[in-house]
Amino acid sequence: MTQHQPTYGFHHREALVEAYSNMIAGKMDEGREGFFVNFMFNHLPGSRQNRMDAMRQEVERVHWILAKHMIHRPNHRNWAHLRPIFVGGPDLPVFKWDRGEPNRLAVANDGLHFNIVALLPHPSPAILPSGIQNRLWGLQSRLKVPLDQHFRDRSEFYLNDRLARIHVTPVSYGTMADYTLKAFKHGRLDEDSILVLN
Repeated sequence: MTQHQPTYGFHHREALVEAYSNMIAGKMDEGREGFFVNFMFNHLPGSRQNRMDAMRQEVERVHWILAKHMIHRPNHRNWAHLRPIFVGGPDLPVFKWDRGEPNRLAVANDGLHFNIVALLPHPSPAILPSGIQNRLWGLQSRLKVPLDQHFRDRSEFYLNDRLARIHVTPVSYGTMADYTLKAFKHGRLDEDSILVLN
């Protein structure tokens, strides 16, 4: 008899997305800023699964570089509460047209891209040197600007021959979890596609 992987119904997937949404809302209530982040890629070789794996690796790399920009010792437990949190996954094709021509990045990889919700502590005010501020007010993020500006200012650290663009939008309403995880919610990707980094 052939063994089949368990498939989850829509209500299970909806409940899981709602759980992620509640987690994101809780972190924002604790004072973190939320950002919707869209990653677009240059052409990646191989199957769709190989492309998703490569995209995941790139998002993990961005998370690690961002953590090093934000905190002095990303792996030390004393700084763990300041690490950036990413929740998201791959998203399937949505083609955008400009003046009758397909957008190059939307066409690349058959439209496959990656979306996350990023949760970060508020940028630290640049009032005093960070060492003094940390002694006075406790450990703080070293990021001095909002995430969208940071990615623009430091693009050379993040973009490469695989990762073409990072687009950031502040979360101003709700949590964006439903939109970010819509491919999973509607059964087009499985639960293993969801990425959580902190």
